[in-house]
Parts: sequence; structure tokens; C-alpha cells
Amino acid sequence: MQAQLQKAISKAVEKITGLDLKPADISIFHPENEKFGDFSSNIALVLANKVKKNPLELAELIVQKLKNNETMEQCSNIKIAPPGFVNITVKKDWLIKELRETIKQGSQYGQLGLLKGKRIMVEYAHPNTHKQFHIGHLRNITNGEAIVRILEALGAKVFRTNYQGDVGLHIAKCLWAICQGPALTFPPVKSADVKAGPLHSLDEKVEFLAKAYVKGNKAYETDPKAKQEILKINKNIYDQSDSKINSLWKQTRQWSLAYFERIYKRVYTHFDRYYFEREVAEPGKKIVLQDLKKGIFVKSKGAIIFPGSKYGFHDRVFITGEGNPTYEAKDMELGRLQFSEYHPDLIIHNVGPEQSGYFQVVFEALAQVFPHTRGKEYHLAYGWVRLKKGKMSSRQGNIIKGEWLLDEAKKRIKKTFPEVSDQTAEMIAVGAVKYSFLKVSPSTEVAFDFKESISLEGNSGPYLQYTYCRCQSVLHKSNVNEDGPAFAKATAGKPLHTLNQEELVILRTLYKFPEVVKQAGETYSPNFVCNFLYDLAQKYNVFYNRHRIIQDKGSKDKSQEQFRLNLTMATAQILKSGLDILGIKTPGQM
Repeated sequence: MQAQLQKAISKAVEKITGLDLKPADISIFHPENEKFGDFSSNIALVLANKVKKNPLELAELIVQKLKNNETMEQCSNIKIAPPGFVNITVKKDWLIKELRETIKQGSQYGQLGLLKGKRIMVEYAHPNTHKQFHIGHLRNITNGEAIVRILEALGAKVFRTNYQGDVGLHIAKCLWAICQGPALTFPPVKSADVKAGPLHSLDEKVEFLAKAYVKGNKAYETDPKAKQEILKINKNIYDQSDSKINSLWKQTRQWSLAYFERIYKRVYTHFDRYYFEREVAEPGKKIVLQDLKKGIFVKSKGAIIFPGSKYGFHDRVFITGEGNPTYEAKDMELGRLQFSEYHPDLIIHNVGPEQSGYFQVVFEALAQVFPHTRGKEYHLAYGWVRLKKGKMSSRQGNIIKGEWLLDEAKKRIKKTFPEVSDQTAEMIAVGAVKYSFLKVSPSTEVAFDFKESISLEGNSGPYLQYTYCRCQSVLHKSNVNEDGPAFAKATAGKPLHTLNQEELVILRTLYKFPEVVKQAGETYSPNFVCNFLYDLAQKYNVFYNRHRIIQDKGSKDKSQEQFRLNLTMATAQILKSGLDILGIKTPGQM
């Protein structure tokens, strides 16, 4: 309907003013107060000065032209409101038709083909090996997975990729500490160059690596001899010149990757391709050296830089004076690989806001080296997850682990709702944590609150899951199958009873779901889906608490019951589809 109204208004404007506006140029929105109708446009206000007419006068002319458009047959009212808004109310028959369409399409409702044929890569998660997966990573992966699912709902072919740091000074610090032997709390890894007993569980191994890193970092900052030894190990990791260090690196790296996979599975994420720093380091250096000859890169104070200032950005080092490739050089090979392997129309990098300046330079450098990548790289910045007191630091060892956050949420859910199964508690916990990140704009910082996130009241994941279960309970009591399309086709027609305010409010909400998915995809903002689902759940619960859905067995007129069951079925379906788009599962019961 929104698209139809945009088209109708653009035609009306053209007849009045001669301006050839594209439908997409016409702003159509839903008034916050429903007394002003279902749709509103400010086009008269936008064009008034340009066509030298009073906004109210122009709005009146637009309304007169619209009344002759066939699209208006689905509208019951069209009015103007000061200072020049065009307000449109759709007919109840159209709302009923959309209810029927919602149920008929089932899980496909909201699955649009707007991006059909587009190939989009979303790069997210990015945990570094030999470090713990903290709550910042958890927000990154939650946001990235939701973006992927939203784009898939819009019809795009989406590739999930993960770029991880598996080389670097942080790893050298960790391996140095391991090689020092029993000074760590846990017994060191059983390795050719370390005489000690083996570690057993994956959790022990991950904790061991974290402690090793803290110890190695402290030594690097306070002990000159240790610093030189760590720098040597760092060189060995890159050039693989020391077989013992290389063997230890491979073994401990695999621990980290197994640990990450466990978390990916827990939050319903998988990846099509894992990229690693080590695989792109030397090839990235070669690209920079090759293009140094072409003048794309230049020498400066012994290093090789990209002259970003030439393009309105800032200069950055791509190869250090010691001849080592920086992150920037590695990104040259990473970009080459990503475009050659997947041929994307767009690559979205889900990375923190502190890297904005970095990406501006890297995208320009990549476009200079590989022109076909220009305009196809996008940095999607997301806000940090902050502690209410203090800061996270893997160097100091006081980070909050992502798994701890999930475990703690699950523990509190089981304590609050002891009757739920372990499987259901896990589903609610993951949903609670994910939703707490997704319900705000991606760029907004988050301070996690357990009480708020696991509440069955208010804007939380469990509240939406509970509302879905409430709908399913109603349908189960009425012997309606969850998917029930046959029942829907038979009963989703025009109700024979007069619609009450609560029923009408839900009808005027359900049809907006595809629009919200579109908006979320265009802005890479899953919070729009969250806001919509919360609004729908609130409206359904008001309806549920005020009106009886299933009538007495002796009731002869079943039209009201049938309509309300369909309203319940459509609400459940959209809640389930919306939560799935967010990467949140819906339990069977709570």
C-alpha cells in the first residue's frame, strides 16, 4: 500500500505542477496518532516554495487529484491537516485482506525480493585467537547475524565471513609465557619444548591462554629481556622459521578456533569463509610493494605509506620501516580475496566506530589498487558494550566473557522460572542477551542490565517469546495447527461482528511488518524490527486481557471466535518471523 500511495501521489503532483517526481521521492509515513489515519505525506510542505503555492492549497489540490485514482478505492478517508499534511485512512476491508494474506503467506510474509540478484558479504565476529570472546564480540556477532538475516529476507544472496587475527604481538606474548613453564596457575600445554602435564577441557585451555597473555603482556612492558624474546617469537610466527614455536602456535590456535565455534553454534551463527591475518600478511605486502612502483604508495621516513591526504583523508603506514606489513597492507590482500572468491556487489564490515578513519583510507587504497571495488565497501560501526564500572581489558585480564554473560542469564532465568526446561532456559537466555543488544540503534553504546533483559514485562526478548507462546497456547486450545493455512483460508474473511478498538489496532499494525523489514535493511538497523515486534506484542496482550477469544462450546455464532483466532495466528506468525530475522528462537512454551 505504501508503494501504491507513493505512485499515486507522484502522478497527482505531476498533473498539478508538471514536476516529474519518482515515487521513491514521495515521503509516506505512519502518523504516531492513529486519529490522523494510517498514512501521511508531507509532500505539499516539501514542494510549496518550489511551486510557489500555499502548502494547504497545494495539499487540497493533491487530495482532489487522488480521489480520482483507483488506489484510493482501498481508502475510506483522505484529508488535509495543517500546515499541509495529506492524511489517508485505509478501509477495514483492506486490513482484513492483509490479515488473510499474512496467514496465507505464513513464514514468507515479510520476505521481500527487493535485493534479488544482489550479492552481499557481511564480515563480522572478528575474535582474535589466543584471546577470550568478550561481550563486545557478542554484540558484534549478534548485530552481524541479524543484518545477514534481514538482507536475506529482502532477497539478497548473503555470504557470512569472519576475519580473525591469528598472528601478532598478542600471540607472541601468550606463547612466550607458555614457554616459561609452571609460573602460570594452570599446568602448561604438553609440547615438545615444554615439560609439563596436558590440559584437559577446552575451558581449561582457553583460561590458560588468557592467563598466559596477561603474564606475557606484563613481562613485555616491564622486562627488556623478555620484550626482545617476545619480539623474536613474533617474527618466528610470521616467517615460520622455528618449528617448535610454529607447532605450539598451531596447537594453541586450534584451541581458540574450537572455543569460538562453540560460541557460534550457541548463538545460531555459522560462516561461509574464515579469513586469517597470517594468510593475507605476505601477499598483502607484495601488493603494496608492486603498487609502490605505480606511485599508489610512497616511501616516507623509511616506511611505505598510502598518501591518504591526497584524497582528503590522512596518511597511513602500510609497511613499517622494519619491512613488516601492517593491518592496512593485509587488508589489500583480504579485499582481493573477498572480491575474487565471492564477487560481491557490496561488502559490509561490522567493526567498532574507532576504525572509521582507518576504513576511509583502506577503502580508498583498495580502490586505487583494484578499481572494481570502488563504492562496494561499507563500514557498519556499532557501539561498545560498556561496563557500568571500570573498563574491559584483556591485557589486565578483567574482561567480561561472552559465554559468562549467556551462562549468567540462563542461571537467572532458571532461578526465576524453575519450571522451564534446560533447553527452553537456554533459548530464552540467548534471546534475552541478543535482544538487549539489538533493540537499540547499532551505533548506540549498551550497558547490559540483567533485570531488564530477562523480564517478562517491558521491552525484552523474553517478553516477545512469552507473547508468542501465549498465542500458541490459544491456538492449541482451539485445536488449530500452528501453521494452519487451511483453517485460515476458511475463516480469515470479513468478520461478521463489529470490530472493537483492540482488534482494529492489531489489524492496523500487522501489515506494516514488510515495511519495517525493508526499513531495517535499508539502514542496517535491526532495532526497527525490535521496536515493531514490541509494539505488536503490547497491542496483542491488551487485546488478550480485555477480550475472550475462544467462545463457549454452545455458542452458535463462531464468526467472532474464528476472526480472533486468525488475529492470534497472524500475530504469532509475525512474532516468530521477526524474532527469526533477529536470530532469536521461539520456544514452544514458557
